[in-house]
Amino acid sequence: MATGGQVAEDVLSIRSTTGEAVSVPRFVFNCVSAWLLGNDLARGVKGMAGLGRSYVALPTQLAQTFNFQRKFALCLSSSVKASGVIVFGDYSPYGVMLPPHKNIDISKSLIYTPLLTNPRGAKYLGQREFSEYYIGVKSIRVNGKAVPLNTTLLSFEDEGNGGTKISTVNPYTVLESSIYNAVKEAFVRELPDSVTGVNPVAPFGACFRGIRSSWTGPQVPSIDFVLPGKNGYWRILGANSMVEVRKDVECLGFVDGGVFGNLIMPAIVIGGHQIEDNLLEFDLPRSRVGFSSSLLLHQTTCAHFNATTTVSHV
Repeated sequence: MATGGQVAEDVLSIRSTTGEAVSVPRFVFNCVSAWLLGNDLARGVKGMAGLGRSYVALPTQLAQTFNFQRKFALCLSSSVKASGVIVFGDYSPYGVMLPPHKNIDISKSLIYTPLLTNPRGAKYLGQREFSEYYIGVKSIRVNGKAVPLNTTLLSFEDEGNGGTKISTVNPYTVLESSIYNAVKEAFVRELPDSVTGVNPVAPFGACFRGIRSSWTGPQVPSIDFVLPGKNGYWRILGANSMVEVRKDVECLGFVDGGVFGNLIMPAIVIGGHQIEDNLLEFDLPRSRVGFSSSLLLHQTTCAHFNATTTVSHV
């Protein structure tokens, strides 16, 4: 959320899944000065789309205009040469083109977990708001082994600290310091002996040389965010856990977020790199989120979706 600017209305034009252009006649948005954004946006990007649970967010405004459910699916591409997709409203089906030209519906393989609400919300300009997306991660596994950590940090404290948030604003997953250190140590223990550590490259705290690659990315231990329910977990493979910082050097793509302080801080913020090539469905009426884990397991990516631009199903 910006800390200033002007609220305005305009006509929003967006493409329907049927291929036609449709419009939102009184689309509400916030226009801010360029200095507020600084260098935080990617090259060529002029603004941000609010996808939260608030009643002025894009999913809600589209649902009100076209009379569909407050529901959207997000698939971020890992490629700079190909677009991902975001679909608002009901959809049927998510067609994914797999080699050799076989259509499958990835949505049928989604695992669902409840959306949670931080009881204290987030604080902006003295006001509390509850539009962020939290899920109930119960523990973390590396290579199938439980990571020893203080699991009470994964629940909400009285002040609102704790919990696990999903946020594309963060480029990489951020972990509270003790959780970060525990995950990093467990990850290093599970690496093959042929992998050697090198000096860390900011913002990362663990970098390596000698990691081999496969069709699912760098061959490193899997990281699981374990969720409520039987066999519920979000698996992060090498393509999402590692970041290549220079030739032959890969870093664990998680960031040390420090300890809980005066500002409300989640224990885990699942960031953009870890979401890439994962299909996420945010179902607000049912208060749940569905996720596919890496589409590389299906030998495809978000770039292969039949719809390749932001669309609205009406």
